[in-house]
Amino acid sequence: MIDFLKNRKVQIAAQAVVITGLVGGTGAVVTMNKPVTLDVNGQAEEVRTFGGTVGDVLDSRDLDIEKRDKVKPGVDKKISRDMTITVNTAKKLSLSVDGKESDEWTNANTVGQALADLGVDAKGADLNAKPNQKLKEQGNDIDVTTAKDITIVADGKDHKVSAAAETAKEALGETKLKLDKDDFMSVPLSSKVSDGQVLTVNRVKNDTVKEKEAIKAKTETKKSDSLYQGETKVEEEGKDGQKQVSYKVKTVNGEQVKKEKKDEKVLSEPKAKVVIEGTKKKEAPEAPAEKPDDSDNGSDAGTGDGGSDEGSGGSDDGDKSTGGGGSGSGGGDMSTQEIKDMLGGPGSKWYQVAKCESEFNPKAVNQSNHAHFGLFQFKLQTWQNMGGSGNPVDASPQEQFDRAKKLQREAGWSQWACA
Repeated sequence: MIDFLKNRKVQIAAQAVVITGLVGGTGAVVTMNKPVTLDVNGQAEEVRTFGGTVGDVLDSRDLDIEKRDKVKPGVDKKISRDMTITVNTAKKLSLSVDGKESDEWTNANTVGQALADLGVDAKGADLNAKPNQKLKEQGNDIDVTTAKDITIVADGKDHKVSAAAETAKEALGETKLKLDKDDFMSVPLSSKVSDGQVLTVNRVKNDTVKEKEAIKAKTETKKSDSLYQGETKVEEEGKDGQKQVSYKVKTVNGEQVKKEKKDEKVLSEPKAKVVIEGTKKKEAPEAPAEKPDDSDNGSDAGTGDGGSDEGSGGSDDGDKSTGGGGSGSGGGDMSTQEIKDMLGGPGSKWYQVAKCESEFNPKAVNQSNHAHFGLFQFKLQTWQNMGGSGNPVDASPQEQFDRAKKLQREAGWSQWACA
C-alpha cells in the first residue's frame, strides 16, 4: 500500500489481483497477467495486472491523475512485463528565499529535490528543514537563507564573509568586528544583504579639542589740536590678546564632519591701538602785497590758483562690490593691511577669496544685485544661519572672517566661486 496517497481526495483502494480460480490453470490467461512495478512518490510496490495500458494499471489502483501530476511513461503507453510506472504527484509549498516569499508547485518528493527543481542553490544555505525530508501534499513551508560572499570594509581593511546571512547584522556577526556606541554601517543593520555586496563600518569619534586663537586689538581714535586736520599719529601700537577655545569635534573614519564651539577662556587681554587725529586748522596764507605801479604801462602780475582737480577715488568695475572704508582703510577698525595679515597673506586661500570677492573691503556691497555683503559677500540669510545678526557690513572684519570660516567648515569652499 502506498501511504502517501491515503490523504488525497481520490483514495487508493488496494485491490488484490486474484489469479487462482480465475485462470483455472489456463496458460493463455496466465500469460496475460503481467507483473509491473508501481512507484508513487518514491514508494514502490509490485503489482500484477491484466490491463493493456499504464492508464489501466492506474485505474486498477484507483489512482486519479491530476493535471500537475507527472506519470512516466504516459498513461496511453502499453504495458510490458517488468515495466516500472512512476507517478509523482504535485505538491504545493510556501517558499521563502532570503525573505522573498512565493507559492510554488513541485513534483519533487523531498525538500532538497524541490529546491533543485525550483532553481534554488541550497549549497551552504540555512534551511528550516532537512534536505531529505519528505514533502506533503499541502502545508509545506520552506525557508532558505542562501550562502553569500560579502565584503565588510572597516578600519581601512577588507573583511571577507562567506555565510548564509540574511541581514547586515548577521553578516557583521560572522566577523570579529564590533560597533562602538556611535559607530554605524553604510546600511541599516536590519537591511537584507545580497551576494557580492560591500558594506562599510563607519567609525565615529566625538572629541573635545582646545585651540589658541588671537583676540584682535581694537583701534581707538583720539582728537587733538596738537596736530593739523588730516594728520594722524600712533600714540600706542596696541597688541592682540589670546584666548583658548574648546570645540567639540566629530569625525567619521578620521574625517572631520562637524566642529562646534563649546566655551572659551581669555588667556591675555588685547591692548587697544591708539591713534591721534589732528583737529587744528591750518591758517590761510596771506595774500602777497601789491607791487607799486612804476610805469604808465604797468603789468598785472597776479598768481594763479595753484589748485588741483582731484577725482573721487572711486572705481568703475561693473558688477564689482563697492562700499565704505576708502582705499587703504579696509573699513571698520582695521586697515587693509591688517585685514590682509589676518587672512594669512597672499599665499592664503582666504586672502585670494577676499581679494576676488571684495578687494579686502569689509563694507562692500555687490552693485549688480545689492544682495551680497562684506569681505566674503554673504547673503543675509547665510550670514544669519552662521550666527550673525544684522548686516555683515556692520560687523567687524574679524567677525566676518569667523563666520566665513564656519561656513567653509560646514559647506566647503564651493560657497565661493573665487576659491
